Amino acid sequence: MDEISALGPADEKLTQEAAEVAVSWVLAGELTHEQSQQLIVGDHLGSHNWMGEADWVHRWERDLREALTTATDSQEGRQRVAAAKDTALREMQSHLYFELNWAGWLGPNPGYQRVCASLRRIIATGRPTAP
Repeated sequence: MDEISALGPADEKLTQEAAEVAVSWVLAGELTHEQSQQLIVGDHLGSHNWMGEADWVHRWERDLREALTTATDSQEGRQRVAAAKDTALREMQSHLYFELNWAGWLGPNPGYQRVCASLRRIIATGRPTAP
């Protein structure tokens, strides 16, 4: 995913799976507070960084929800929804990958392990089940 990276294929798979779950949460409805908190995976040293990531998650969700709610029931609308889902998946995976890469730049360390654990919790929570 990134030519200058300390991460390997297993890390990329982890971020892909977590991003897929995140998109499925938004497709099922508005993110819950708990889901929003889970998506803030960075190993933050200060509240400023945490707030920046929280804002990013909020904007990411808002953009996807807006695309979903404004699409019409037409071929063009379905194409826009598909494109919005693809974009949201790419953006979330890129975001998660960046956070994991940033934390693991110097190799496996406690920060890297914390971000991996956050991604595994997202995956373990899983996709919403149909009622």
